[in-house]
Amino acid sequence: MKIAIIHYRAGRTDGVSLEIEKRKRILQDLGHDVRIVSGPLHNGSDFVIDALEFDTPDIQAIKENSFAYFGRKTLSERALMNRIDSVARRIEAAFLAYHRQQQFDALLIHNIFSHGRHIAAASAFARIAERLGGPVVATHHDYYWERVEYQEPAYPSVQAYLGRYVPPALENVTHVSINSLAQKALKKRCDINSTVLPDVFDFDQPAWRRDDFNADFLEAIGVDAHDLIILQATRIVARKGIELAIDFVEELTRNREKLMGKTLYNGKVLSAGSRIVFLLTGYAEASAQPYLALLKTAIENAGIDARFIAPKIGAGRRSTPQKTYALWDAYVFADLITYPSLVEGWGNQFIEAVFAQKPIVLFEYPVYQADIKPDGYHVISLGDEAHPRNETGLVSIPPHRLTQAVDAARDALTSRETPAHLAANFNIGRAHHGFHVMRSFLDNALNAIE
Repeated sequence: MKIAIIHYRAGRTDGVSLEIEKRKRILQDLGHDVRIVSGPLHNGSDFVIDALEFDTPDIQAIKENSFAYFGRKTLSERALMNRIDSVARRIEAAFLAYHRQQQFDALLIHNIFSHGRHIAAASAFARIAERLGGPVVATHHDYYWERVEYQEPAYPSVQAYLGRYVPPALENVTHVSINSLAQKALKKRCDINSTVLPDVFDFDQPAWRRDDFNADFLEAIGVDAHDLIILQATRIVARKGIELAIDFVEELTRNREKLMGKTLYNGKVLSAGSRIVFLLTGYAEASAQPYLALLKTAIENAGIDARFIAPKIGAGRRSTPQKTYALWDAYVFADLITYPSLVEGWGNQFIEAVFAQKPIVLFEYPVYQADIKPDGYHVISLGDEAHPRNETGLVSIPPHRLTQAVDAARDALTSRETPAHLAANFNIGRAHHGFHVMRSFLDNALNAIE
């Protein structure tokens, strides 16, 4: 089959882009011809539709006039719906022109039928799905009602539009939720059934190792081989709860003498000169710049050694025009992974850390508790209770939980049992979240509707 995978953006280090790349690889292994369609902010898309980008004045105006949270009604109800239809028609026409060249047999659509940031794209691809009639697999990584800013439509027409298109109930569309909580909410709100398909990972690939390409990684970021390296591999966005990682690193640093002179689980020996270095590999979109500024202030106040290294990290390795490391290169050199997300659809960086066999410090977000924790992973818990710290909106956890997590982290870093725990995590991940899970689903979904 010839298959199009469609999203707002592609080829980046965000979770959806990473999942798209996995699907592309799996589909190609099954013998399908795959094309990626995205907006203009991408790395390696086969076809670009400019109107799919959500961070433009036109699409921002639609978002801000569609939802009461933003407090902006610069467009009347009629003018807003006309603009939504106009943008949707542009997207539809652009894709259909590409389809006439490619003659797609099936579509894989990510978030376009579920997110609130660019609702005009939903009606465009609903009409496309109806017109083409072939199998469509719609994966909903985020539903608009899961974000406070999208929970209250500003006009009755917007409410009706969401009910019809976000997501659409079409016979040839197979809906996928990435966790059981979202699956139940979709059924309750929209009476639409969906399959739960969590994030997957290629557990059969070679282990991530130091090699000729990444041998200079630490030098490139100004870190010494004997430093204790803590990695935050997510994007910079408020729901990732990165301030909790800052608090954790601050508390660990305050008690660094308890680690100095110790041999870690991976054989690294910490000396009196070893620093505790916090690496942040993710980028911050325009909407997250205020949050990034708050994090930088929190880091300065905490007095920790933190490095924002996003310019040196990409979805893959590159030697020119300047050397860029893959995200996994950072995992190779990390001793500990922080994953303090307050909200996640599932958890790409969690499963990456499992594959990399690194200890994980995490906040027990709702989906983790419902769908991941029962599998029995060994983790260092920050608990499940977070509260606003001050008027900035940053959050904190109870002091005793932070102390417990830091104590548990020191134990995990230095325990002889840690390698066995990490190997057990790897085996759990491979059993429940390996590529075979996605391969079986896609094969069945694409063939069942033919």
